[in-house]
Amino acid sequence: MKRVLASALILAALLIGGKSYAQPAIPTVEEAVARVKALYSRPCCFQAFFNQLTVNVAMDLKDRFKGMMYVKKPGLLALKVEEPEKQQVVIRGSSYTVYFPEDGNAVKGEMPPDINVEHFFGFFADVGNMDRNFSITSPNKYYSKEDGLIFLELRNREKPQSTYRIVLGIDVKKYTIRRAIIYDALGNYNRFDLSRIRLLDSLPDSLFEIHYGPRKAPTPLRIPFLGESDTE
Repeated sequence: MKRVLASALILAALLIGGKSYAQPAIPTVEEAVARVKALYSRPCCFQAFFNQLTVNVAMDLKDRFKGMMYVKKPGLLALKVEEPEKQQVVIRGSSYTVYFPEDGNAVKGEMPPDINVEHFFGFFADVGNMDRNFSITSPNKYYSKEDGLIFLELRNREKPQSTYRIVLGIDVKKYTIRRAIIYDALGNYNRFDLSRIRLLDSLPDSLFEIHYGPRKAPTPLRIPFLGESDTE
C-alpha cells in the first residue's frame, strides 16, 4: 500500500513538474516587437470583437462599449458598436464620423492635432511599422502569467516628452494584440480588450463607409472615445 501511495505521489510530482515546463518562453522586448511586426505585416486587415472601457479620471466617468472592430491598411478603422446602443464609427486618418442608426444623428470632425491621431488611434492600421512611429519599451509589469500577456509601452518617437502613450498587451503564444490602452495627457484612457481576432487578406470597402438612413427625433449622443465634435 505504501508503495502504491509513493508511486502516486511521484507521478503527481512529475505531472506538476511537466506543467511548469509547458510555460511559454518570455521574449525580450526586441523579440516581441519583431514577432508582432512579422505577424501584422503580412495581411492587409484584421477584425476582432472589442470590449472598450473609456475612463475620464477628472470627472470620474466610465463608459463601456462592445462590438466589432475592422482595420484595413493603410489607415482605415471602423467600429460597429452594439452596446450600450448601436453606433458606427469610421476613422480615416485624422477625420472621424460617428453615426447613430437608431435616430439618424451623426457626428463628424477632426481630431485635435496635439492628439496626433494617425499615431495614437490609427496605429492599429499600421502595426507592422509600429517601431517607425514609436519608441517601444517595457512598462514596470512586463509579463502577466494570469492573462498570458506581455506588455509593451509605446511613445511618440518624434515627441518623446509627450504624455500620450499606448500600452499593448501581446499574447505570449500567438503574438496577437489582445489589449490596447491609450492614455491622453490628463491620464484619461481608453482600454480595448480584443478577442476572436482574425488576420485577413481583405475586407470590403463598404465596412468603412456609412450609409445614412432617415433622421429621427434627436437623442443625447454618446461617443465611444472622441472629444470635441460638430453635430451634423
